[in-house]
Amino acid sequence: MKQLLLFGLIFLLAACGTPELSTPAPTPEAIHVNYPAALKPWADQLARCATDHPLTGLYFNQYSKLETDIRENDIELVFGEPPQGLPPYSLTQIGWEQVVVITNIENETSQLSIGELQSIFSGQTSGWQNDSGELIQVWVLPLGDPTRTFFDRAVIPSQSLASEAMLAPDPAAMLEAISDESNAIGYLPHSILDSGDPTLVSAVNIIQLDDTLDEALRQPVIAITRSEPTGLMRELLVCLSAPTP
Repeated sequence: MKQLLLFGLIFLLAACGTPELSTPAPTPEAIHVNYPAALKPWADQLARCATDHPLTGLYFNQYSKLETDIRENDIELVFGEPPQGLPPYSLTQIGWEQVVVITNIENETSQLSIGELQSIFSGQTSGWQNDSGELIQVWVLPLGDPTRTFFDRAVIPSQSLASEAMLAPDPAAMLEAISDESNAIGYLPHSILDSGDPTLVSAVNIIQLDDTLDEALRQPVIAITRSEPTGLMRELLVCLSAPTP
């Protein structure tokens, strides 16, 4: 009987012991990434960087106008130097982007001087100076697109654009248009070619330009954050700035 009572007492003491505390699940960190169409490959690379951080939730937004009200968990990707007058945000250069001029693969032209480009994009030259003699189909990006801003500033700063120029809504559409028309010429960020559809990329040529023009068309890629990036946000930007293997 005493043994039975002792066993019951031990059972009651065990039942009244301290319950195990469950560890709360980690809270995912949400980061909002804003980027222009010209930097879509950079945004895609940032998404790949985040795969090593399963507790990170990245939310992407493609903008046509720079957002100046940047919140604590925002990353704003900017092509070229940010505009003057921004609040004292943190600016981190994560790389360089090169604007290139492209033609269709069937076009025999391989090199153009800045004078020849000016003449083509202003409409003064209407036909290709090669065996084809085809009329030139000029393609441009919308006003406000940073790629067009750099190109216009470097190539036709004081001249009007050719009146019959065709408008591509974004760099991806530019690649598709040039790959589809044998007499077409346009421009886009080089990273669009690096990440584009291989079928379309193989259907275009990169035109060799003067060194000075190439340099003018090479622009920094900047990440703007509200404050100096730390922790996970810093890791993502370091990953983004690392050379792609």
